[in-house]
Amino acid sequence: MNQSRRGKRRPSRKQAETASLDLSNHLECGRSLAWFAVQQFDENGTFIRDVINDADVPGRFTRAQRGQAVDMASGVIRRRRTIDTVLESQVTRPRGNVEPDLWRLLQLGTWQVLYSKTPEHAAVDSIVTLAKRTGCGRWSGFANGILRNVQRLLQTEQSADPRYLLPTDGGGITLSAAVLPDPREDRVDYMGRAYSLPRSLARRWCGRYSDEELIPLCLQTLAPPALTGIRVNLRRTTVSEVQTRLESAGACVISGPVSESLLLDVSGSVDLLPGFQEGLWVVQDPSACQVGLMLDPQPGEVILDLCAAPGGKATHLAELMGDEGTVIACDVTDWRLKRVQENVERLQLSSVKPCLIERDGNGVPELPYDAVLLDVPCSNSGVLARRPEARWRFSENDLRELTELQMELLLRSVDHVRPGGRIVYSTCSIEPEETTDLVAAAVDHVFGLTLKNQCLQLPNEHSDGAFRALLEWNE
Repeated sequence: MNQSRRGKRRPSRKQAETASLDLSNHLECGRSLAWFAVQQFDENGTFIRDVINDADVPGRFTRAQRGQAVDMASGVIRRRRTIDTVLESQVTRPRGNVEPDLWRLLQLGTWQVLYSKTPEHAAVDSIVTLAKRTGCGRWSGFANGILRNVQRLLQTEQSADPRYLLPTDGGGITLSAAVLPDPREDRVDYMGRAYSLPRSLARRWCGRYSDEELIPLCLQTLAPPALTGIRVNLRRTTVSEVQTRLESAGACVISGPVSESLLLDVSGSVDLLPGFQEGLWVVQDPSACQVGLMLDPQPGEVILDLCAAPGGKATHLAELMGDEGTVIACDVTDWRLKRVQENVERLQLSSVKPCLIERDGNGVPELPYDAVLLDVPCSNSGVLARRPEARWRFSENDLRELTELQMELLLRSVDHVRPGGRIVYSTCSIEPEETTDLVAAAVDHVFGLTLKNQCLQLPNEHSDGAFRALLEWNE
């Protein structure tokens, strides 16, 4: 045997077909960047924006290409289960026999055909071209055929049969075939496929909500946030002054549901807008602003923010009490506290003191805290539109672990607050186990802990979904 050939066997055909492509060497346009971002999310769990930020070295992509990548990758992740349902109706071979990167390419193409404003010919041709440029010309014929079939599914007349209708804000996309299951036979399967929800979440929501409540909620999770909420730093400026400056820079600005908030309709990086670098405002959803208002901090108080990063709520507390007092802003890693410190410095606040603590909660300074803000890690079920990856991270096992952690943190908060002190428990989940049920269980468990007020808010066009509860503890 020729010794030079030992150890250099060619991979089998099956191995060659299932190995992931090195797409990082083919980032030439917005579509290729989107393909790479979806691949990295699937294989490593990396958030879409983190992949795009890391790949976008200065000068590599135009603003339009970056925006296209975010829109495509986020759109595919949001609509993935619906897209897969459509594709499975057109692909005759078993899903397991289609290379993962080819399937992701088909997902991108199907999203373009169904949900984007891409011209009909370009929706398919651009995907075929992308396959060829990436050295996967062998996929081009297959991709072209499948995506043309998806195009042929589209009908102009609206259907009254939900099996033929892909729901959208505008009413729906009518297909020529019954792609979706019949909701009368399996409501959970229909809602999961029509609104791209994992089965566990679809089952939960179908059990809690009527169609009149559930359909608007599901549609809201699929709508990319059109508006960005900001909180004005009232210590240094006024809402009207900030609005005037932003409008003069070309931003569309409307008043928010909270007195110090505004809603921006902008594209691109908001940190380039006037007033941001000066610390006149900070990005914060109105639902998050409500948390600080519920705690109602007073000048001179000592307040503990137990899970502070990136610092939006801690800095809001400081602003509400006129920067007179102390906010101990805790978190468990240096890099998370660095984000808190950056916001503190930009907003020019002196009362916020970042503090590194251990993951088990040890290390919190022993002070007589007048109030504790506890914004817990959660399932993110109230912010699925803003965080497209969150729906596919949801699981019943993770939820059980999260609720154990949330209860532990809430009980620790009681240990830190002085008698007569206040605790605000907040989360961007809308699941009962993380919200109303958990707070009720804590009140039953802890002597002297009373519930003063609580609010569960479903996501809407102006605000994320969220929960907050005000508690008081007395010996």
